[in-house]
Amino acid sequence: MHNSKRLTTTLFFSTFVVTLGTWYTAGYFNVALNVPQAYVVSWIRRVECSRYEDHENHTENFILWCGPLTEEEESLVLRDNFKLNTIWSVINSIVAAGILASVFSCRLFIRRFGLKGTIYIAAAIHLTGTLLSTLVSAVHFYELLIVGRLLCGFSEGLTGVTTVMYISEITPAKLRGLFGTVPMVMMVLGFLTANGLGLPMLLGTKERWTILLSLQCIPVILMCVSLPFCPDSPRQLFLVKGDKVGAEKALIWLRKTADVREEMAAMQRELDMQEKGKINPQVSLFGIFRDPYLRYIFGLCAAPMFVKQFSGYACVLYYSTSIFRKAGLDHLYSAYASLAMWLVYLTFSLISMSLVDRLGRRVMLLISHSGMMLGMALFTVFMVLSGSYAIDWAKYGGVASIFVWIAFYTTGSSSVAWFLPSEMFPQEARTSAMTWISAFCEVCGLTTSFLFPMVVLALEEYTFLIFVGGIALGTVYIVWKLPETKGMTIDEIQVLLRYRFNGVLSA
Repeated sequence: MHNSKRLTTTLFFSTFVVTLGTWYTAGYFNVALNVPQAYVVSWIRRVECSRYEDHENHTENFILWCGPLTEEEESLVLRDNFKLNTIWSVINSIVAAGILASVFSCRLFIRRFGLKGTIYIAAAIHLTGTLLSTLVSAVHFYELLIVGRLLCGFSEGLTGVTTVMYISEITPAKLRGLFGTVPMVMMVLGFLTANGLGLPMLLGTKERWTILLSLQCIPVILMCVSLPFCPDSPRQLFLVKGDKVGAEKALIWLRKTADVREEMAAMQRELDMQEKGKINPQVSLFGIFRDPYLRYIFGLCAAPMFVKQFSGYACVLYYSTSIFRKAGLDHLYSAYASLAMWLVYLTFSLISMSLVDRLGRRVMLLISHSGMMLGMALFTVFMVLSGSYAIDWAKYGGVASIFVWIAFYTTGSSSVAWFLPSEMFPQEARTSAMTWISAFCEVCGLTTSFLFPMVVLALEEYTFLIFVGGIALGTVYIVWKLPETKGMTIDEIQVLLRYRFNGVLSA
């Protein structure tokens, strides 16, 4: 019995392979344009200039897009050119739009093609988006970059749900918290890879930034080659396809032991309950909100996701280099600061892997949220000191406070918010619930990433106080409502939630 609950090389291999071409790749392409932002924006400006040259020579628009810029004017070009700022916002936020478009079809994909089949389809879509993004400089058509990133976002939405479900269903209950953090760790490795390769002395130049984009196809191809060696989810095989022999073989391969009777018996009991009508049929998308109990769980899971997205994460993800430049660093040191920030992210991701099953989900979230509020509040103070009072050393305090913020963000909010729904929702509602949680996440991310460049022009350094307020609001709800589920099986979690929900009704 003990052997079925230990970490095995086959379990690690399956988890690594499935996250390499999904979460690692998502991390890479999400920040690939971060460091070379100035060159990409300059290229967009040149494309627009070429469209004005033949028709509106020497008009106001021609000067706006084609006029020569000093170094100082180039650093402020997004502030002075509203259309260019909007195009850049769309290029970044369109990823979230793609994810949002995909999450509502994810349930259909999983039902029709299964978890692994959906991952293969998402990989093909991502490779298509990468190809389009790579061709942009050759055809001088920045709209192609928008379409390419939209497709990559659609792929990320599919794999964001399916990968988390796959890992949750192949992992023993005692290791679920540990393995629930693996996708986020892989995403951070993607951040680091893209940020490192995007440095000015490597691929972060005006000639090579499209090569930087093209490299994101490599992990996807490696995953597609390796995934056939990984088994399907035992739960999908047993409960959905009725393939008990296949489920047993998958468990034996994953656990590296023939003694999988306990897990097989648990799935058989669940199947018997389904056949006797004691387990409800699969819940539809809108069924989540028609059932008061499922609405209650949705609120519990939505609060950590709200804090995750309204903590400033999406803005730091897409605009960290420009944020560091605004804090007073030059382009090269801003790139180094972004790279160091993702190193901090990786370090604390690894630390959180060892803590989440010891301290518990709720404790990790509260520690994470408290530190994020502190880091973002300090960043606002240092930005005011650096900008309004011209205190030179304050820029280093601003960089340090972002590092504090990212360390605490990684400690709990980055990963717990994602795997909490897969633990708290019952099996029949899990796919629909993950769809809505992902949709909620991307609506929040789309809102913050699209509006941030515009809001920061109006509020400047005080923009970041909005994030402090968002974190505080979600944390109050978590303190009030969210129970601790550390070390519990999915059945035990359901008993706890039913008890608390009935208590709410009684009150």
